Amino acid sequence: MKSRLKVYCSISNLSQIRDFVRNNLRNMEVNHRIMEQVVLAVDEACANAIIHQHQCDGCSHIELTLYRNEEQLFVELKDVGQAFPIDSYEPQTNEERIQNHAKGGMGVLLIRSIMDFIQVDQKQDYYTFKFIKNL
Repeated sequence: MKSRLKVYCSISNLSQIRDFVRNNLRNMEVNHRIMEQVVLAVDEACANAIIHQHQCDGCSHIELTLYRNEEQLFVELKDVGQAFPIDSYEPQTNEERIQNHAKGGMGVLLIRSIMDFIQVDQKQDYYTFKFIKNL
């Protein structure tokens, strides 16, 4: 069974997203450690979409879908526009971040370290980030 959540692009909705993911993963009987890792990765992906893609425009929205099979957990984040190339982006090294006094930029690295597979499906007017976590 797939669970879906559609939320407006306000950072105040990030807590609703975290609760949605946590509650659904609990119902899917995902172990606690993996559940909290996935909540963190999804929160980061959604925050990036809300902040960077939509500039916190409360009139636009993103859609999140969760489902699982015996061995894998699937997370899909659907959004409008041009996708950030999360599957091919190379973040700065820690040394570069220190030299450049970077304040952010760790989100993609965090998502990649938690999720086992990342794919971007770009369509004409929307895209979907597909994340898989092996259970």
